[in-house]
Amino acid sequence: MDTRHVEEFLILSKTLNYTTAAQEAFIARPTLVEHIAELEGEIGCVLFSKCEGKLSLTPIGRRFVRTASLLLDRVECIVEEYRSLPDNFLSVRIASTNLPWLESYAYKACRALRERSPKKIVEIVSVAGPSSTVDALLDGSNDIVVSGFKSWRKDSSKAPFPDGVSGFRLQSEPVMLLMTEGNPLFAKKNLQAVDLDGADIVLPPDIYRSYIRDGVAERLRERGAVVTIRPLSFGDHFEYFAGDFSESFGVVPATLIPRFGIDRRAECRAFELEDLRISTEFYVLYRDDFLEDETASLFVEELKAMAK
Repeated sequence: MDTRHVEEFLILSKTLNYTTAAQEAFIARPTLVEHIAELEGEIGCVLFSKCEGKLSLTPIGRRFVRTASLLLDRVECIVEEYRSLPDNFLSVRIASTNLPWLESYAYKACRALRERSPKKIVEIVSVAGPSSTVDALLDGSNDIVVSGFKSWRKDSSKAPFPDGVSGFRLQSEPVMLLMTEGNPLFAKKNLQAVDLDGADIVLPPDIYRSYIRDGVAERLRERGAVVTIRPLSFGDHFEYFAGDFSESFGVVPATLIPRFGIDRRAECRAFELEDLRISTEFYVLYRDDFLEDETASLFVEELKAMAK
């Protein structure tokens, strides 16, 4: 629907004279007649009638006066909103993960920013798949990611952020080792690192590189266990946690144990090593150039406030 035709209709509804209305609308009288006919054809209703040469609104025409006024008000609001968007709109791609802290903080930060700066609009786009990695940040797949560093690297000043990337600590998560009943150590009550000597630790591919980077195998070796850490391909995390690890070991963040029912499955056992407690310090990471946008900078400020 051409809003100009609606505006012309409202003028004609007040003057009830085509010549006068055409002058007020700065168009020719035949053009106005044509536009009103097009409008009536579009909505399938007769808006004006003529009796003894006098123009009047039909009952539907009177109703359409209210509708047309509301329509133009709404269009004006939409135009005003979108004219301000180039400097106030931010679309943020965030990887959906099994630990949805970032998504939760992000939506809270959106609301907080909107209350603080009503014109600012942040759209959260959740990217499916194991893409919450620094690589996904650097190649532009995501704008903000969560990256984990093992507890012995919890000092953010030592966290190996790539050049051009900044971040802040989000929270900590204990990591448990996972085995199934086919493992020879399944029934052993207290386990130490040396008990894993010669074992395989199989990991989801999205966290494999971080375990290599943070020297998990080296930490175990210091305590007498030479282990092999390797990635395990799978369709999704449900498949990973439902699998039979046989004589290998998996890993599971503590908060995912109830989510995947591991604590209720007799064939599974999640445990910690007595002499090596592992936890992951999670950081929110973003490219430095992301903050060049004012809305992005304010959004990250709100995220930091949420994390504190």
